Amino acid sequence: MLDWLGGATDFMLGTAFSALSLVGLAPETDQPFVMDTMLAGLAEGCEMSPDLAVFREQLVADGSYILPPGAAEHFVEAQIAVHDDYREIVVPVDGVWQGHRVDGLLILAGIDNGISAFSVVFDAEDIGVADTFAPLAVSSNQRMADDPENIVGASAAFGTFQGRTQYICDFSN
Repeated sequence: MLDWLGGATDFMLGTAFSALSLVGLAPETDQPFVMDTMLAGLAEGCEMSPDLAVFREQLVADGSYILPPGAAEHFVEAQIAVHDDYREIVVPVDGVWQGHRVDGLLILAGIDNGISAFSVVFDAEDIGVADTFAPLAVSSNQRMADDPENIVGASAAFGTFQGRTQYICDFSN
């Protein structure tokens, strides 16, 4: 399903990752925000928890976000770049998901088209993240492929793009 990215993958993701590095990443807090509840289901068929669905919906609607209790101090203001046919929304975060440091959340939202993706961007120095999330992306893809209700052909991917490691859920149609 990531086919729509095609040759634009490096450009779009590179722009997002550049934005993450320019923003100064996430705020410094004593302890990172544990994102397991907020991101629950994302690695199991790209399901969105109620907290994540509200967060994403609000960001796409107007660039602001609604967070679960106790999370606000770990998130920085969203950075939004508008391109010809999509918006790129990057939210730096000081978080941890399944024991791995998270640097940011990235949303690609199409403008009058079906582009739609959500990505968790991990700390580049976390060498164990692939051992956790690469197999989850494979099993998540299989789960979605086996789901007769997955009519848009949603898919998951894990990899490193422009030097940034991420878990992507692509809902594009």
